[in-house]
Amino acid sequence: MAETQHSLRLVKKFPYRGDPLKEFSNRYYFDGGSPGDATAWHTLMDAIVLLEKSIYGNEVTIKDAFGYAPGSEVAVASKAYTTLGTMATTGGSYVPGECAAICRWGTTKRSSKNHQVFVFSYYHHVLMGAATGTPDTLLASHKTAIENYAQTWVDGISVSGRTYKRTTPDGHLVEGRLVSPWIGHRDFPR
Repeated sequence: MAETQHSLRLVKKFPYRGDPLKEFSNRYYFDGGSPGDATAWHTLMDAIVLLEKSIYGNEVTIKDAFGYAPGSEVAVASKAYTTLGTMATTGGSYVPGECAAICRWGTTKRSSKNHQVFVFSYYHHVLMGAATGTPDTLLASHKTAIENYAQTWVDGISVSGRTYKRTTPDGHLVEGRLVSPWIGHRDFPR
């Protein structure tokens, strides 16, 4: 699968096993071609940071954004941030750092067996629903916040007269999203 789309990666940090700087990131491929120059990239980055900060509590900091051309791991644009999460919730407790909320977007792409292809994002430092009696359930208000953010990628993020929608690396649009009610797991490299 050849990459045909530009992408943006947001790096976040949160407290983890006594280390206040544990990093994780999400990479978003999008349609609409290159944002253009550094100013256009920064405007797009600012818009996505503004949206994504709403899915984290204030212990998560968005610290960097990187923009990439198709097929390259060398950033063509970057910007440093010190943006704290702004989600305010009541109830729930934070799960261990390796645990994550899982968001799945359906795409217009089909596999060789005609199955729908999905793209995923994992969001760490999430809250479990304490009232449910199980640590496996994502706090309902946290799930809603992630669903609202995920839907913006389906509907499109409008910046400077352009609308960016999430895609697969080879350009197939997302067409729906699902946030699992269950907390998942993603290992960090050691």
